[in-house]
Amino acid sequence: MLKTVDQVNCLVWDYGSFLSLADKLGEYFAKVRYYTPHEDEFQAAERCVIGWGFKNIERCDDPLDPDIVAETDLYIFTDIAFGGVQKYLRSIGKAVWGHMGASDLELYRTEFLKTLSDIGLPVPPSLALKGMSRLRSHLKSEKDLWVKVNRFRGNQETFHHIDYEHSLPMLNSLDVDFGGVSEEVVFVVQSPIPDAQEVGYDGFCVDGRFPRRSFQGYELKNELYLGSWLEEGEMPPQVVKVNDAMAPLLKQMGYRNFIATEIRDEYFIDPTMRMAGQTQEHLLESMTNLAEVIWEGANGKLVEPSFSHKFAAEATLHYKPGTDDWMVIRVPEELRRWVKPYHCCEIGGAWHFPPHQSDEVGVVIGLGNTVKAAIDSLKEHYEALAAEPVTAKVEGFVELLKEIEEAQSKGIRFSKKPLPAPAAVIS
Repeated sequence: MLKTVDQVNCLVWDYGSFLSLADKLGEYFAKVRYYTPHEDEFQAAERCVIGWGFKNIERCDDPLDPDIVAETDLYIFTDIAFGGVQKYLRSIGKAVWGHMGASDLELYRTEFLKTLSDIGLPVPPSLALKGMSRLRSHLKSEKDLWVKVNRFRGNQETFHHIDYEHSLPMLNSLDVDFGGVSEEVVFVVQSPIPDAQEVGYDGFCVDGRFPRRSFQGYELKNELYLGSWLEEGEMPPQVVKVNDAMAPLLKQMGYRNFIATEIRDEYFIDPTMRMAGQTQEHLLESMTNLAEVIWEGANGKLVEPSFSHKFAAEATLHYKPGTDDWMVIRVPEELRRWVKPYHCCEIGGAWHFPPHQSDEVGVVIGLGNTVKAAIDSLKEHYEALAAEPVTAKVEGFVELLKEIEEAQSKGIRFSKKPLPAPAAVIS
């Protein structure tokens, strides 16, 4: 017989982006330990202190210590990699909420395209090129392409190739970054999908089974998210088609984790085989049985989620002074439910963020039973941070609502409830 949620000892294995999940689960589980990779010959504070000071969690530096393993009932893997560790832990009888190696579909673009073909989904027109020389040669005579890289996203995320002159500084920089291995790196080049309507799924999967009710939403890339939950019969057909096609593979892999998808027209363009940042943090507050969903799901039982509100909004918080020094913000206790930080520790009642590649320090969220109420809730929480050195591009909700209106005009449901006039949400 499974332990009840309040008896569970849990360990969250993360890189820092989903610290808030561990903190939230600490409200429900008996104990939550939190680990981020920090191992190095010369250890640095900025990698060792993530999670310090948060009252609901205990920072753990050795998640596979035999004593820790013996005490841990549930391991949660929020992000990419560590598939082998997940498989090992499950093999010794531990409950694992993880992707079980499926994050390779996100890392290796060529493997993802092959998988699309194997499961019968259309493959976007794509060209795989090995080495910077071949990439340069191809781009010299081409315009308006998207360039993606296998595995090495830390060196370069997807970029838009307008023409060769515009891409030249980027290509020169990549030559330097990749150095002697520049001819071994694999790139995937894709043409844009004109006038495409993008939709996406924001839920979870347990052994190939998806819940009957899930969020789906629209994202202004890396800035804003607006989502609504729909019953399975209301989901956009593109979402249903992708979920149905992926289900047998995910069952075979033993996938039990969050999942998010990006779909443009008929094409499944990007898999997020893990928790999705900037679109799923709201689940920490909108899903009222989150701990039960994860605990039971990690043991192979799909529990239907319960949601407190119909709509959710998220906005990325950017730190204004920059990222070269430690960043500090102070969030009042009563507001912390609505602000989900990344990569930080808590000292003296303030959140301290180590110098980082990005100025993104977290998200602010809002919930409501109408679209306007969710956005108004977010704006209220954001305005309460006015004294702190953070900004969010809330004006972008106008553009996002126009995109949703266009999707609904094409028969892609977002909600039965009427949408507010786009300009009204920022007045």
